Amino acid sequence: MTIKKTLDADTLTVTVEGWLDTMTSPEFHREVADLEGARNVVLDFGKVEYISSAGLRETVALYRTVSAKGGTFSVRKVAPKVMDVFTLTGFDKKFEIRAD
Repeated sequence: MTIKKTLDADTLTVTVEGWLDTMTSPEFHREVADLEGARNVVLDFGKVEYISSAGLRETVALYRTVSAKGGTFSVRKVAPKVMDVFTLTGFDKKFEIRAD
């Protein structure tokens, strides 16, 4: 998994590539633990091939952190297989998730 972060004004965009699973979720957690002063977070999952329950847990934890600070949170460019997981778990109703 690779992670790239871009800060633009008060929005942190986190681009993730590869698998977000039990092995890689600790790295994801470390990378997003510091929001770098951002109020809003956009996760770019355009190149996420797979997400496990551990990856979902870290995504929801980040959503809760951002929401508690009054910011906005969204997941973009979600591949169909990953979107299926968000839909099956009901997370597509918790926060904004878009395929584009």
